[in-house]
Amino acid sequence: MNFNEHKKDLIAISSLLIIVIAITLLLFNIDGKAGVYYVRDVFFYLNNALFYAGYDIGLVNTRGLSPLIPMITSIFFRMGFISDYTIIAVSSSFYIFAALGMYLLLRLRFDEVLSFTGSMILSTFPLVIVWITKGMIDIPGMCLSIWAIYFMILAFRKNTKFLYIAFPLIILGFFARYTVLLTVPALLIQFLLVDDPINYIKTNIKDIIIGMGAGALVFAIFIGIYSYLNIGLFFVSQGNDITNSTYNALVTPNNVYYYIKNFLIYLGTSNFIPYSLKPGAFIVEEMRWVGGYPSIISYILTAILFVGIILYFTKLFSRKNREILKNENKKLKLAIFIIGLIVFLITYLNVSIVLSIAFISISLLALYKWLIKAEMDDFNLDSIMFYWMVINFIFITYYHVKVDRYFMPILPVIAYFVTLSLSLIFDKFKENKHMDKIKIVVPIGLICIILLSIGIATVSNSPHTFDNQMHPNFMTAANEEKAVGAWLVEHDPDYLNKTIWADRGGDMSFILKKQIPSYEKTSDAANFTDEMVKNKVTYFISKDNKTIGEPYVKLYQNGEVYLYYYDKGK
Repeated sequence: MNFNEHKKDLIAISSLLIIVIAITLLLFNIDGKAGVYYVRDVFFYLNNALFYAGYDIGLVNTRGLSPLIPMITSIFFRMGFISDYTIIAVSSSFYIFAALGMYLLLRLRFDEVLSFTGSMILSTFPLVIVWITKGMIDIPGMCLSIWAIYFMILAFRKNTKFLYIAFPLIILGFFARYTVLLTVPALLIQFLLVDDPINYIKTNIKDIIIGMGAGALVFAIFIGIYSYLNIGLFFVSQGNDITNSTYNALVTPNNVYYYIKNFLIYLGTSNFIPYSLKPGAFIVEEMRWVGGYPSIISYILTAILFVGIILYFTKLFSRKNREILKNENKKLKLAIFIIGLIVFLITYLNVSIVLSIAFISISLLALYKWLIKAEMDDFNLDSIMFYWMVINFIFITYYHVKVDRYFMPILPVIAYFVTLSLSLIFDKFKENKHMDKIKIVVPIGLICIILLSIGIATVSNSPHTFDNQMHPNFMTAANEEKAVGAWLVEHDPDYLNKTIWADRGGDMSFILKKQIPSYEKTSDAANFTDEMVKNKVTYFISKDNKTIGEPYVKLYQNGEVYLYYYDKGK
């Protein structure tokens, strides 16, 4: 490789990696101390990782969750690193690769500075920052989606052998987070975007089949593991819920505009370190989140997007392009576009998501076939990214459960179009003799402002829960649970053969490596002590001080976590 030829890329990538690794370590320092106490879903993945590492701790109902991250974590568990820190480290490593993948994806369209800027914008979105070091599967899912899209585009632009990588990445992503499967429509649409799809497929059928075979092999490996371990694909049922129109008709009316209303917060908020985002708490009238207002960064990025949209359509429908498009066979294509769009809007949320995607795909494909003749820089890539965003948006709005992290797969596309908007703005003033300097200073200045705001927020804000409550034991609760678990292991070597209940059974199951049911919702009931006696419970681990009567006594306490013991002498 010629160093001088790629010097700018190497500098940009090195700078990018240094910054995102620093962000990861900064946030890991916070979450490493707080543990995963306030993100309970992570304990499902931790317990599954224990299972894959050879610990038969029960919890059968959670084993069918997305397996990739637990499986990777289990490798380190087998090496002796059994800790919640491990899954945090595994999950957060995907953040670094997501930033790198985004840079490479942007380099297909933009120069080194703009690609660096766009990748940093994605890496510093509040919704991304929130989940980097939480041990969840959203960051890995976003990462694998980016890389899958990148290799798909390379396959159509460079060499179809890149499909050997793209297909397996889609399957890996599917087992990391099932929403990565939404990259498949973006892959399929690219076959239809070429001039002669049938001839293209015939010409490249060998590479297509090998790529699909590679993906099928990865799929077969996972299914084989699931079959051998007798595990059901529980996480796929979430997708079935969304695709089932009858199901959607029975649930609470869908808040279709939820993610649109909350959009500004996803781009920048004044109080997102460390992570006071509360789902569903956006106050539209005041443009405020319970955890903070949209920051100046949010308004800057939104303004850039707005200006970019205007410039893009001005360029797309310039006088020259109007003359070009006028001579196209536009009537049929526009008719298909309009009819497809109308059918989509009428049937939206009333039929299956598969049909909705089909209608909008036909509509957008017809529009693309008409507009492709216009003189635009890489209209093909812009269209693919827009289509990918539309498919993801349809998917998350179909789902009746609205959780902000579900918006994360759309953020790479937002970062792409912010970058495109910056490029269009710079092109508008390309005659300025200082433009070469401006094209460097402005993007780097924007990144510095974003990083400075993160630094200030980190220093000035105290850790909060996702309910935006500053609990007295926020930073100690996880360690208090671990301390109670360690005390029990030390003082009762036979604890594995005892019946143990807990308020937070998932936590204690991981800590004690034993299936422990959760009774947080019922442990305050008047008859709870009788229920424990009836079920011959030896130990009960409470997250706070409970009114537990005799024959149970408080055996040990660490902070706000209590260990109750069945005293036969009482």
